[in-house]
Amino acid sequence: LCHKQIQSLEESAELLRERCLKFYKGCHKYTEGLGEGYDGDIAFASSLEMFGGGHNDPISVAFGGPVMNKFTIALREIGTYKEVLRSQVRCLNHNVYVGWRL
Repeated sequence: LCHKQIQSLEESAELLRERCLKFYKGCHKYTEGLGEGYDGDIAFASSLEMFGGGHNDPISVAFGGPVMNKFTIALREIGTYKEVLRSQVRCLNHNVYVGWRL
């Protein structure tokens, strides 16, 4: 290979390294946010459950406890999806990191 080709390859490799590093950092920050979002969803769902009481509680039924119960179920499902997404992003990030380190 001639000097210009080697220089071009080195520049391309450096650009790719910089992109991979930015991607890695972005993924890491995103997964942290997803984890915090999951924790918040679950904490809020738990507080709604505690506030809402049970299906047999007349006070709970009077202010919409059964509706709140459906909402808590939805929050927990959303939290589960966030955890799955976080796991997938972490896996993708790991694969990029391993490839970048090679």
